This record gives sequence, structure tokens and C-alpha cells, in this order.
Amino acid sequence: MARPVGITALLVVSCFVFLGAGVAFANLCDGGYSLMLFGAAVGCLGALLYRTGAWATIIPFALIVLCLVGGGYYGLTVSGCGW
Repeated sequence: MARPVGITALLVVSCFVFLGAGVAFANLCDGGYSLMLFGAAVGCLGALLYRTGAWATIIPFALIVLCLVGGGYYGLTVSGCGW
């Protein structure tokens, strides 16, 4: 079954965009925004690998995303930038 190329390209581009934004916001709010954006990039990479057939990677990628986003939120709240 053929996969749509547009969705794959969107996942690749969004992965690089989230990585770039994470590097750009590295010094803001104790790195909390940066960790959350890196978590989004890892999530896009996990979705890309899942789409290509690497189904066994979904749980490790989900745990990594959970740790990055949770750590980023913790960094935000500790530095006083919480929502």
C-alpha cells in the first residue's frame, strides 16, 4: 500500500522546525520551552518511524516524549514561567 508522500514530508519538515525552535529558545525559562519543543520533534520522528513500519518504536518514543515534555514543564514552573 502506497503512503502519501505529503504527510511524510510534513513530518520531516516539522521535525527540523521543532529542533530549530528548540535551539532558538534554549536560554528562555530555564530551558523549559526548549525541552518541550525537543519533545515535539521526537514525537514527529516517532510518528515518521511508525509510518514506515517500525511499530516496535512507538512505546520508547512515547516514553521519551513524555519525559521531555514533563521535564520541560517542570523547568517552566520552577523558573517562574509557568502557565
